[in-house]
Amino acid sequence: MARTVLERYKLLIRILRLCSALCGADVLDPEYKVNLLTWIVIAFINLFYIFTGYTIYVNLYVEGEWTNVLQALCMVGSAVQGFCKLLNAIWNKKYLIELLSTLEAIYEEYDRKHVEYRKCLNKSINTVDKCIKSMAVVYAGLLVGVIGVMPFFRLFYNRRVFVMQFLLPGIDPNTNHGFIIMNFMHCCCIFFGAFGNFAADSCFFTLVSHVPLFKDILLCKFHDLNVKLKADDDDDGDGDENEGHQNCRELLKDILQWHQHYMRYISTVKENYFWVIMVQFATMTLSLACTLFCLILGKWPGGQTYLAYCFIMLHVYCCLGTMIEISNDGFIDSCYTEVIWYRLPVAERKMLLMMLMMSQNAGGLTIGAVIPLTMNTGLQLTKMIYTMTMMLINFLN
Repeated sequence: MARTVLERYKLLIRILRLCSALCGADVLDPEYKVNLLTWIVIAFINLFYIFTGYTIYVNLYVEGEWTNVLQALCMVGSAVQGFCKLLNAIWNKKYLIELLSTLEAIYEEYDRKHVEYRKCLNKSINTVDKCIKSMAVVYAGLLVGVIGVMPFFRLFYNRRVFVMQFLLPGIDPNTNHGFIIMNFMHCCCIFFGAFGNFAADSCFFTLVSHVPLFKDILLCKFHDLNVKLKADDDDDGDGDENEGHQNCRELLKDILQWHQHYMRYISTVKENYFWVIMVQFATMTLSLACTLFCLILGKWPGGQTYLAYCFIMLHVYCCLGTMIEISNDGFIDSCYTEVIWYRLPVAERKMLLMMLMMSQNAGGLTIGAVIPLTMNTGLQLTKMIYTMTMMLINFLN
């Protein structure tokens, strides 16, 4: 049987909760508390930091090869991102539950209205569904690409290639026994790391991908207001004019409340993901520069897949920031083009003008406090990463 949009949304939340629970962070459960699985995940992340630090020590003070340090730092960014997302979810669980409950209430309320509202809801849930599936493909491609390099080089070139770049104390990577143990640990780390980041990103993408829904529902509300205004104008005076104005005022009041609802939603998302976005871009820049440097030197065959993954995630985050900016502009344009404002009484025009002024001052996601999260920022970061890599190459020469 076909599911309603509300049922599809609840199914999406159940999937998010399942993925989060496997990482020990089912923060969407109101009764959630940090459990044993959570501490195990945190312990493994810290072990990765320790092993990476040990690898850096060996490369610098034992082998004296500083270029291998950059190779060891390639995937540190993803570990830092996952740790930050885990702590952020635990710390801000109350607000995440509030945001997702808000979306559920919207689906429940507007699914009962006329067909235009239901079209908006279907469009929104389809967008989120495609976004989550696309991210699942990206993370699956990362796992296959990075792990698959190891057996490929072993079978066809008889060359030992490691999945990740950290060493294990007491394990000799030059022996067959050490090669198997290290790659097994590497595979476990990259699998659980990719799954944890996917679970955290899915929640973030779900929240941000619903932002255009607010704009679409606003258009429906404006159309309802226009229908009422036209009906009042077509009335030859037989009806009650005061009653007509009162109905228009109530509709416009509902529109203003909807806009305030949207502003609170954006503000809450921005505050809860402020540090996540900043850490994401800082570490991603480091990972991209180090990975690109290693690829130029031919040191890490599996780096192509990880480089592609980092670039995709960089621009996906930038696309989400641009999506919010487009939605903000859509609120402004709607006040001009989607409502017959000149048929409103003077008092109602002032209410609409106040909403327009608030829309023009609406903010979006930022990296830190000042850098806007947009596609233009992604382009500038790409140029900066290329410049950093060329500086390292020149220093090496």
